[in-house]
Amino acid sequence: MNRRARLREDEDVAPEYRFVDEWFVPLPIEEAYEILGDPLRYPDWWPQAFPQATGDQGPPKPGNRVDVVSRGFLPYRLYWTLTCVSVNRPTTIDAEMTGDFVGTSAWRFTEVDGGTRAVLDFRPAVAKPLVRNLSPLLRPLFRANHRWAMARGEEAIRRLALESRASTSST
Repeated sequence: MNRRARLREDEDVAPEYRFVDEWFVPLPIEEAYEILGDPLRYPDWWPQAFPQATGDQGPPKPGNRVDVVSRGFLPYRLYWTLTCVSVNRPTTIDAEMTGDFVGTSAWRFTEVDGGTRAVLDFRPAVAKPLVRNLSPLLRPLFRANHRWAMARGEEAIRRLALESRASTSST
């Protein structure tokens, strides 16, 4: 295959990423599962990265769909749908993504001293043309954008946990 044909062929392949993020959530595993398993609530506590989410309410269950608008510090938004494919309460939530992101997302929860270890294994292929076309050149910037968004999420869930503890202890 000549170089020109190879380049054309590569244009049809969405750049793939893999991000594995680990958070310590100072809440019992059931509470961490409830919060992180409900993307409809993300705009309430994580608006910097998730300004909008609409879709199926309730706890995670196979078939639940949520349409998400996400962003980072870069000046674009991504529109995608998160569909729950399997759960094992309170330790696992697996989902598939379609739209500007195509791929899989998996939360894993483990009880640890003082709270919950939450690990997100996020494997998007970028379908949005602007981002897909710039990925070969700007991959480090896109990775930094993801890290920025996840840092805002970890800060926000810890704040939420402190508020939850404060309201529980005052009642």
